[in-house]
Amino acid sequence: MKTELLLTTEDLRKYPFVSKAFERVRSLNLTLADLASHPLRNVIERAAAYVKAAVNGSEPPPPSDDSEEEVLAFAVALILLKAVGDRSLTRKLAVIFSRRVGRFLAGEDLSKLVYVLSELGVKARVLQAKVHGYPVAVHVLSYLESTPERAGHWKLVHRLVERGWVYVSKLEAARLGEEALKKFIERKVEEIKLDEVSMPDAVYRLVEGLSAEWGARIKELRERWAPEGLEASEDAFPPCIKAIVEDLKAGKNVPHSARFALASFLLSIGMSVDEVLEVFRAAPDFNEKIARYQVEHIAGMRGSGKKYTPYKCDNMRTLGLCVAECGVKHPLQYYWKALRRQKAPSAARGSRARRGPAEAPHLVEGDSNGPSTRPG
Repeated sequence: MKTELLLTTEDLRKYPFVSKAFERVRSLNLTLADLASHPLRNVIERAAAYVKAAVNGSEPPPPSDDSEEEVLAFAVALILLKAVGDRSLTRKLAVIFSRRVGRFLAGEDLSKLVYVLSELGVKARVLQAKVHGYPVAVHVLSYLESTPERAGHWKLVHRLVERGWVYVSKLEAARLGEEALKKFIERKVEEIKLDEVSMPDAVYRLVEGLSAEWGARIKELRERWAPEGLEASEDAFPPCIKAIVEDLKAGKNVPHSARFALASFLLSIGMSVDEVLEVFRAAPDFNEKIARYQVEHIAGMRGSGKKYTPYKCDNMRTLGLCVAECGVKHPLQYYWKALRRQKAPSAARGSRARRGPAEAPHLVEGDSNGPSTRPG
């Protein structure tokens, strides 16, 4: 049973998606035409600012000082996303907005944190006494639906589970709320029944402008994705790597394990750090400073100086990243074989096939356990 809390105007500013916030909006009986008029135009402008932040991959503007304006702007932003009609843009806004909410949740007291989680469909409860240091329990089904990724410490096999409840820290609970909000926003946008005839001209022109900006941004990202000379070799990527690339191009927020697999793969086939960063620029939560640090670490330019190589196929399967049976033991083995087939003259292809993988680089040559993790 959901615990009822008295929400303040400050809470509504931070969490404009809770049911009480929407109830307050409905009670105002405002239309898009009302919001587009001069006295309330700030609502439309704030909603557009949220969508533009998603287009540019920047931080959203801080919540308005007026809680009603903030709640209205959030609702209108969802309408604008529906009107633009691009799911990848919706995902990007969901990511940047939920990331901010995640920071708010991490600073809340436990009762309010659990209340907001319940508003997002996450069944959780505050423990009367901590269990092995954990203050919150999340129902296992809610945990599985909202976990950021099913790998590392988030994997259920690594969690303390008792009678259908998973014990989590406060920060982990906030992170689960962040993931749940992403899905909540995408679902709410999908549910909107948009009547374009009732859309005021000013809002329609705004939607056209946002659509044009997003279209230009997508074109720019796609043109920058592949450095010169890479286009031909992309066909040689193994299915697992292609799948991650396609998810990134579609604006999906891929898990950290997939990002590591892709970055280490691209670095291993000769791409520079800057070229790898261009690949990740399409990610909805792209942060150049953080991404550069992580890619340089994988490349051996930071920390211990160890250059990391991609997961072998067994690891890819364990992490849920394997999408096809390729008959190889490592993604790089697939790549070098496919690349040789692409580049070899048709007359020589048969003889090279008979020689097998002997001409592959030393990282995969005869290595049944995948490539070496030595630098270089």
